[in-house]
Amino acid sequence: MLINQGAPRDWLDLQKQVHQILDECGFESEIEKVIQTVRGRVSIDVYARDPESQPPTIFLCECKHWQSRVPQTVVHALRTVVTDHGANWGFIVSSAGFQSGAYVAAANSNVKLLTWSELQGLFSERWVEKYMLPRLERETLPLVEYTEEVNSRIFRKADRLSEASQKRFVELRRRWQDLGFLSQHLFVGLQLFEDRLPQLPLRVPDQPGESIRRQNLPDRVLDATCLRDFTNDICDAAREGIAEFDQVFGERA
Repeated sequence: MLINQGAPRDWLDLQKQVHQILDECGFESEIEKVIQTVRGRVSIDVYARDPESQPPTIFLCECKHWQSRVPQTVVHALRTVVTDHGANWGFIVSSAGFQSGAYVAAANSNVKLLTWSELQGLFSERWVEKYMLPRLERETLPLVEYTEEVNSRIFRKADRLSEASQKRFVELRRRWQDLGFLSQHLFVGLQLFEDRLPQLPLRVPDQPGESIRRQNLPDRVLDATCLRDFTNDICDAAREGIAEFDQVFGERA
């Protein structure tokens, strides 16, 4: 599943997006980092260090936004830099793919040849774990609490509202409960129970028997086709719903 929608505009955009994804995955990532090798200093498009592995794993990434396929000479050059720096992996991310000789040169080595979509696929699970789910929990939890079936703390406060405000509270719960349910399904189900991430876009039903309720979900959430848009759209919509509930209570309930 893709993290970002569409192809990068140019080399700088490709470099920026690779850096962003690695950074959100929890890597210590830098753009155009100058590293020391046994042969001298070399500038790397994107340098990433994974502090969670012991010893830390180092990735050297070269971004090629070319009109032509990457040849084997680029692979040979990066293999040398990876070895001379003592890095663990070298990635070449190409917008146009690779010549057959490049794959031969990379075979049985620690240099991986990746298209833009392949890079995203390689890190999508970690991106969901490290960035998407924590953000959803952080930004949508108040909506979940306002809309979940049983929440005695919220209900006690709602009982003290005026009759008109109580009616508005019930209306908002009906309007936003599907988004609250989806958010909770994601950040609780995927983190604790290892549920399967739903296929995008949500407007197309996924598998028989799935529990996601779609009727009252905002169109932008239903139509998102990549993980970043999906996450952004859920959080944007949740902020709208939370603000409406807060207005009813006069504060964060």
